[in-house]
Amino acid sequence: MKTKYKIAVLLTALFLIPIFAAGAEEKPDFEIDQRQVLQGMNRSWLQGYEPRIANNTLSLALPIRSNRAEGQIQTELIPGDETLSPFKPQSMAVKTSKNESGLYAVRMNLELYPDRKNGDYACTLRITGQTKDGVSLRTDIPYILRIRDGAPSTETMRMEIAGLQSDFKVGENGEIRFTLKNPCRTVAFETPILHITDPTGEIIPRDVDVKYLPDLTPGESHEVRFPVTVLNKAAVAPHTLKFDLAWNALGQPVTQTETYTLPVTQEMRLEQGGLKMASSVVAGDSVTLTLPLMNMGKADIINVLATVSLPGITDRQSVLVGAIAPGETRQAQITMTPGKQLSGDFDGTLTVEGTDSDGNPTAFSLPLSLTVEAPVQTLSPDPDAPKDEKPPILVYALIGGCGLLFLAFIVQGILLRRKIHRLEEDRL
Repeated sequence: MKTKYKIAVLLTALFLIPIFAAGAEEKPDFEIDQRQVLQGMNRSWLQGYEPRIANNTLSLALPIRSNRAEGQIQTELIPGDETLSPFKPQSMAVKTSKNESGLYAVRMNLELYPDRKNGDYACTLRITGQTKDGVSLRTDIPYILRIRDGAPSTETMRMEIAGLQSDFKVGENGEIRFTLKNPCRTVAFETPILHITDPTGEIIPRDVDVKYLPDLTPGESHEVRFPVTVLNKAAVAPHTLKFDLAWNALGQPVTQTETYTLPVTQEMRLEQGGLKMASSVVAGDSVTLTLPLMNMGKADIINVLATVSLPGITDRQSVLVGAIAPGETRQAQITMTPGKQLSGDFDGTLTVEGTDSDGNPTAFSLPLSLTVEAPVQTLSPDPDAPKDEKPPILVYALIGGCGLLFLAFIVQGILLRRKIHRLEEDRL
């Protein structure tokens, strides 16, 4: 059992070796000891150390540590933009040896222009050295040099707002998206905060009323997402929102107010009633299609157009229904007349489309089917067939006369028989 336990521990250690090795490779060759306080420093870097400026000279202290470097190291301060640099032309690098505690106590004294301006100047602290085996080491540390004893800055301290977008729908959560940029070349914007309000009260912040943003160094940008909620009572119309910004620049508070007009939309609800249309029609006759259209939303639906497409009967036949107000029902009616030569079953579609006041489209389609019947054919007389001639009136007169003579003979016979019968009775 102990043998199995030892094997498991060994395998675990083998798997962890690459992880530890990767972690060691990610560690920088040089780093500033944030808690160390060198002679001449008023506080540690962790507590916000600032270099001392006196007699146009910058005195910068850097407690540097390295687990790999041996011998001397070189520390160089490189201005981000030489055209804006407050430093006079000079050597900006110093060499330092490790002290007894393993710390490189780097000190730099650099001359500044007497007419320098207040600002936040981006720089790079480049530290180079070698390992015991002669392998080159290098670490670049970003650094902002803050000058507050110079001439006033002439830069305009205003935020730039670009790429403003929003998705506001009635009764739904949305957000405002934009890019916030510090356009200054030598002034950092510190602890900026943002507050967005809608004077109508129909669009309100969703999570927090005020959004705290990261510091913006000169020329830096930040993508902002401000979550909001659009109330159910919100009007489907453009809303003018107020953007209030506040931050610190060169140790002084700065405020800025902007207004932007953003649209509030809604999901259009163009509903349909029951489609009314005969299932069949005789060729040459007309058939009418009727469809009730209902606006179940909160905004007008305009330019509503109904179009029938029945290949073989009509490729495209449209009717403009017009605008449908919220809660209103309008009828779409289209009359079609199949040609007299048509017959059979025809399939197609009815398409209804429209837009809201902002041009957002809505549409739906319904299937259609129609049977066209051939008209009933009536038999025409054969011109070659013999025509039946009507008997003339004389024929009817002769027939009638013959009938009367026949009746007269019958009556005369009856009278004659009675007379003979009486004579026989007299003889007796």
